[in-house]
Amino acid sequence: MTSHKVRPLISLLVVAAALSSAMPLAAQTKQTSAQNDSTRWRDANTEVGRFQRGHIDLLRAERGRTTLDSSAKLGVYKEDSAAPELTEQAARQATLMLHPDLISGQAISSLEKVARDAQLLNLQQTTHKLWVEAVSAKEQLNIQRRIMEASSVSLELARRMEKVGNWGRNRLIDIEIAYESTRNQLIQADQLAFNTRQKLLAQIGSEQWRLPASLPAPTSLPGLSELLTPPEQQQAELLARHPRYSLIEKDAQYYERIVGPAMLEQWRQHLDAIVSATHSWTSAIPTLDRTKILWNHDLDRAIAARAEAIRLSIKAKADLYQAREHLRATHTQASDILNKLQRLYSHAEEEALMRYNGMFISTWELIAKAQAKMQTELAVAQAKRAFWIALTDMRAFLAGAPYAGPGTSAVDSNNNSSTAKGH
Repeated sequence: MTSHKVRPLISLLVVAAALSSAMPLAAQTKQTSAQNDSTRWRDANTEVGRFQRGHIDLLRAERGRTTLDSSAKLGVYKEDSAAPELTEQAARQATLMLHPDLISGQAISSLEKVARDAQLLNLQQTTHKLWVEAVSAKEQLNIQRRIMEASSVSLELARRMEKVGNWGRNRLIDIEIAYESTRNQLIQADQLAFNTRQKLLAQIGSEQWRLPASLPAPTSLPGLSELLTPPEQQQAELLARHPRYSLIEKDAQYYERIVGPAMLEQWRQHLDAIVSATHSWTSAIPTLDRTKILWNHDLDRAIAARAEAIRLSIKAKADLYQAREHLRATHTQASDILNKLQRLYSHAEEEALMRYNGMFISTWELIAKAQAKMQTELAVAQAKRAFWIALTDMRAFLAGAPYAGPGTSAVDSNNNSSTAKGH
């Protein structure tokens, strides 16, 4: 949803606010003399005539002489508009340059290589998520600034209406409460944008960058191979590249051959009997009586290796299906908000403008529709962020990283990950 479609509506709100500031004077004709009323109208029109674009420039000039919009100009988020734009690829490459030790190592063991590869994958995943979060926070900040601008227009119009007597103090208080709420949201958006940008710049080791204005739209569903590939195929590929599963599976098969099927079957039957005898929650679960079956250390190793292989396989499958469904849900949500709601609100905007021009709806209804549309833009930005985070986690998971889980931020993912855990 592009901002240039909203600007005409906001400009019209400014015109409406300027016009409405003069309209209440006509309502005072019963209380003031016709001569006094005519003088006020003539003075107002003379003031408007001093500006090239009439009411728009007049209201902006008046607002420029007050502190009404000072909140929209406050904040710690700053960027150099002339700085080069930081793409996701540039961020990832800059991060890798800070960790040449993870790339240049040659004479390392297989275990060290597994650990190094896991670190590299986690590094790239974290950087990508930090980039997504920083760009999304900037996008939401820009939308919140426009919402603040509309709220500022509402407050100024409400103050003028209260001043000339058209409104009571109680109605003005409602607008002031909404204004303060919007101001608080702007402050929070500014802090979030600043913090996420600082974390990203710390990750890449450079501040000479400018973030893109917004995240791209979600990838089309036919372009998401992560969802189109059969899950059975993905699970097999996951286990094949798992840093520990293949080794554990080999150990299990090796010791199972040594032990033989007869001893394994005896062990399984005895285990079934023990588990079946446990009917309730208790710490006194019967233990294995090794005198009743053949037992040796190879059987110990075979049991442990097989149990761990099964647990890893089950977890990989569960994580895979969770990652797929979370990615599908975020894709559906982002696509619906971006395409369906955007189209509906565009039609609603056109209808509102026509009805306003025909004097069928009030200035306040027009302002409310503009604010509702901008709130939808915020929802679009948040849905895009959720989708790209989910896609990042899915791709990292398929590449061999532990699954971060739905809703995990870049910082949480970095803190909770372990290079030794694998999937």
